[in-house]
Amino acid sequence: MKKHNRKTSSIRSWVTIIVAGGVPLYAASAYAAPVADQTRAASNVLQSQQSQPNNVISNIYTQKNHSLAAIGTAEQKIWAAINSNQLRTAQALMRRTTIQFPGWQPQPTMGFVLLEKTIWAEIRLGQTGLARTNMQQLQTRYGQGALADKTHVSLVSMHNVLEENRLWHLLGEGHLQALQSAIRQIQSEDPGYQPPPKMLEMMHQGLAGRAVGRLARQQDWTQIVALHDQTPSVFTLAYSGNRQAWAEALAATGHPRHATLIYISLLQRSAHAAQAQGILNQAANWLPPQEMQVLYTRAQAQFPGHRQTLEKQHLQYVLMMASRAHSAHQNAEAAALVAPESVAINRLHKASDARLMGAILGANHQWHEALQWWIRAARWSGKATDWQTVGNLAMADNDVPVAREAMAHLPAGTPASEHFRRHNDIMAALRDYKNRDYKGTLQRLRAAQQFGPLSPGMDTIKAWSLVHTKDYAAASRLFTTLYRQDPSSGNAVGVLIADQQTHNLAHTYQLAATTKGPLASHLPMTTMRDHRADINTIPWRFMPPDQIGPPLARESYLALGGSWEERGGSNSGMTKMTEYLPSLQAQWGINWHLAAFAQLSSPDLYGGQPTSGQLPAFNAASSATGNATGHVWQTPQFLLGVNDREPHHHWRAALGWTSPSGIGGGTVQGLLRYTFIPSHSGSNWRVHLLRESVRQTLLSYNGVQEHIQATANGHPLHIAYAWGAAIRNQVGASGYLSGGKHGWSYIGTLHLNAITGQNIQTNYGASTYLAAMHPVYTGPGWWVTVGPSLYAETYARNASFTSPGYGGYFSPQMMAQPSLSASAGHWWHGGAINMSAAIGYQWLHQGGGPYLGFSPLRNQITPPLSAQGLALSPYAASSGSNIAGSVNVLLTQRLSTHWYLDAGAAYQANPAFQQAQAGLDIRYVFGENHVRTFIPAQYVAGMGRYE
Repeated sequence: MKKHNRKTSSIRSWVTIIVAGGVPLYAASAYAAPVADQTRAASNVLQSQQSQPNNVISNIYTQKNHSLAAIGTAEQKIWAAINSNQLRTAQALMRRTTIQFPGWQPQPTMGFVLLEKTIWAEIRLGQTGLARTNMQQLQTRYGQGALADKTHVSLVSMHNVLEENRLWHLLGEGHLQALQSAIRQIQSEDPGYQPPPKMLEMMHQGLAGRAVGRLARQQDWTQIVALHDQTPSVFTLAYSGNRQAWAEALAATGHPRHATLIYISLLQRSAHAAQAQGILNQAANWLPPQEMQVLYTRAQAQFPGHRQTLEKQHLQYVLMMASRAHSAHQNAEAAALVAPESVAINRLHKASDARLMGAILGANHQWHEALQWWIRAARWSGKATDWQTVGNLAMADNDVPVAREAMAHLPAGTPASEHFRRHNDIMAALRDYKNRDYKGTLQRLRAAQQFGPLSPGMDTIKAWSLVHTKDYAAASRLFTTLYRQDPSSGNAVGVLIADQQTHNLAHTYQLAATTKGPLASHLPMTTMRDHRADINTIPWRFMPPDQIGPPLARESYLALGGSWEERGGSNSGMTKMTEYLPSLQAQWGINWHLAAFAQLSSPDLYGGQPTSGQLPAFNAASSATGNATGHVWQTPQFLLGVNDREPHHHWRAALGWTSPSGIGGGTVQGLLRYTFIPSHSGSNWRVHLLRESVRQTLLSYNGVQEHIQATANGHPLHIAYAWGAAIRNQVGASGYLSGGKHGWSYIGTLHLNAITGQNIQTNYGASTYLAAMHPVYTGPGWWVTVGPSLYAETYARNASFTSPGYGGYFSPQMMAQPSLSASAGHWWHGGAINMSAAIGYQWLHQGGGPYLGFSPLRNQITPPLSAQGLALSPYAASSGSNIAGSVNVLLTQRLSTHWYLDAGAAYQANPAFQQAQAGLDIRYVFGENHVRTFIPAQYVAGMGRYE
């Protein structure tokens, strides 16, 4: 069909369909009725248009004495025949009129209507070739001139009807693919074309029906279910093959109950029992036993005369399913299947069925019932192998009469009484082992050993029984012997499990290194060789299947947090400091003992202004004011480090840069520490070097700039000075002697300090801490200790003053504080908390000193004052004592798989100062190793000392 010959849908709205081939004739006439009506209306119009004869015809026939009325009557008869679809009569009338009235010719409209109706009649009768020939004549005669438009409309309509007739013919002949291709071809030429709905429905049904068989062969069950949802009509009972494929698809896609309903509908259509048996055989491949029971019950009710045959078929099905379950080690399911049918199975007297029953029940630990079925199998078959099984089972079941019966059926040469007893003990051991009575197994095997050594197989059972009774040391010795005799994978696994339980993998490594076999493949041999002395202390991982692997890499995390600290009271002046410390910390676990870490922080510091006691006083009447740096938000400081934690030693190295101070820039900070752990108890010795900021006041932490204005006896004094930013340079040593869960533990530290800074004098000092702690409660998840402690500190000079040249940090000449200390730790799955407190009494002595603490500044200011008879009043020494104490709380909690919340708070008070701290962070831990906990305030303030 050419595209330019197809009219728009407005034409198809009145020229519908002429049907041929695929539908009944009454349908074709119904579809063609609108065409006939339109054609009849068109002929009436054309007839009325030519009702008045023209002058030429009037003159001709008047001259020949022919009546125009006679001609008109003849033409009316022709039109009447045309309008009544008597087309042959109309053609005959036209020939007669031509003969009767020579020179007469029918009008074009009459010829057009007659030829058009003739073509439609030929189309209706299926005379396609003749219709196409006449359509060509219609185009030739009337394609030009006054009737050109009507000719074009008629031809387009005829082409459409012919095309749809062709489509119906293809459908009727079953050429569905050709039909689908023809429709697509027409739609490519006319995108607006839509074939009749009935045609589409019949085509889709046919295609779907053919697709079912192909999909079933391909076992594409999901597509069959989807096809049913799209075209359910091809899965009716009229299409039993398709319906059965649908049932199989439902069962295969997890809808056995629905599949059963489909099989029931097929059973109901079965004409005889053999057909029902075929359906049951097919369903048995897809449905579970409970659904098959429903089908067999239906079939027996439908064909009562064949009940016995169907029951036998059902019994064979049950045995088949039980055998499959037994082969898959699903013995409980297999036993449940055969239990209701045991009487029927017994009636068959088939040895093979009895063997299957015995095997299933034995595997399901129904020893007595299994033995009875094996007895039946042996009696029905008479085979020695069956009687041997009976004898073994009878011995295992301690059924002596049955065992003797079985032995009587065995060939000559039965073992002696001792051998029988030994065999009886071994079988009893096997029975106990299968019942997981491992103590009984060991007793039976020891009895059997009185009559001779055990076989390697029985030694293996003995070794595994030792494992199950948690006698791991004996199991390790026996498995070691077995492995040296037979370095098999099973013996290797036995050695591995026993030694792993006794934390003696050093023995496993030694055996793997000296005996060639598969044991080495279960161990990280290279790592163990590099840490041979520490094999039994490294926390190796036991990974399935039966593999020892290196410990997980140390945790890697990223934490964002911050801390707050306040030191000094409301009237402390420049000794008061408030700190806000946002921080970002990260750690990367390189392997199981080595990790790298980094931290970035930016302290926000607030300090007080000098009070009267911190301003200069003279030996004469005077007044003074001062203004010092009160707020500094330092630029970020950083710290990078590496930490190694091996069983007998730890070391930690960190290096970084402090934030630039308020008086001229930052400096290097760092830590180097080594810890030696000589024993498994946790006792250790430690030395370290440390360089860090003295974080006590804005003056010591950051440094200040201060302007002092003073007047004495009318003489003004102006001091503008920048100083502070104290740095502690420390060398330290400590020791910890562990007393375990029940004894005393002892702690001792000694720190030597040299504190330097800008425009301040270097100050040397030392501190020590001694403690003895005793556990008072060590329940599940708890560790509580109490004991006395002593802290003492001394410095060469008192640098705690805040006037120019002093450091503004606590530096007593003598301080001693004995205390009663307590510590409580509690941990649970995903979290832990540690609380410590100390209460004691502090004795304190702080020396005096000149108002200006730095000698170059003092040498600059003092001479002009002396010339005026003035002198700055010095600080007086002070001593005191009072109650002192502290409390600390550290908490970590796992929020989800990788997210943790850490928090800490601390408070201490003593005669010299008060201090409060709090910190919080949110931490994301990468990977699987979530062992260590972490507190940001503690970590940042401690230069990464805490692990």
